[in-house]
Amino acid sequence: MLCVVLLGAAYALGRSFASEQTAAEKPAVMTQEQTQDVKALRAQLDISKSNAETLQRRLADVQAGQRAPTVTYHVTAPTVERAAQVVERQIKEDDPTLPRAAREKSDRTVVTPITQDKDGQPLPPEEQKVDVYKINLRKDHRIKAGASVIDGKALMSIGYEQGRFEALAHFDGSRYKGATVTYNIIEW
Repeated sequence: MLCVVLLGAAYALGRSFASEQTAAEKPAVMTQEQTQDVKALRAQLDISKSNAETLQRRLADVQAGQRAPTVTYHVTAPTVERAAQVVERQIKEDDPTLPRAAREKSDRTVVTPITQDKDGQPLPPEEQKVDVYKINLRKDHRIKAGASVIDGKALMSIGYEQGRFEALAHFDGSRYKGATVTYNIIEW
C-alpha cells in the first residue's frame, strides 16, 4: 500500500514539475519599461531577485545599443506591438521561417517591442523593432555525485551546492565516513 502511495506522489510531483517547465519555456511579451523593472522581470519570468537584477542590467546594455544583435529578422505588421505578437506566436509554434537563434531552447524567452531610444524618446515607426532575448539563468542549486580517494581508499561522494557554498558527504559502501564543506572565495 505504501508503495502505491509513493508511486502516486512521485507521479503527481513529476507532472507538476513538467507543467512548470513547459510554462517557463513559453515566450513572454514584455514592454521596454517592464524589462527595466526588476519586480516585473521577477514576476513575469518567475526568476530569483539576483537573476532579475543581472538580467535587467544586461537588457539595459542591449537596449542602449552596447551589444549588437546575433541575427536580424524582418516581420511585416501594422504596429511594432502586433509584430511582437507575431514573433511570440512563431516562437511558440517553432516556426521554421524564424532564424535558428530565435528558435533555440533557453530557460526563458522575452519578446520586446522597442519603441523608444536609449534616452527614452519615442522612435519613428520605421526605426521601431522587436527584440527577442534568449535567457539562460544561473542555476543556484546543484546536486552532485562523484568519487574521492582518501588515504588510498575510494569513497563515494554525494554533495549539494548553493551559490558559493558546497557540502559533500563521503561513503564507503553504505557507511558514512566523513564530510567536506567548501566556500568559493573568488568566482569569474
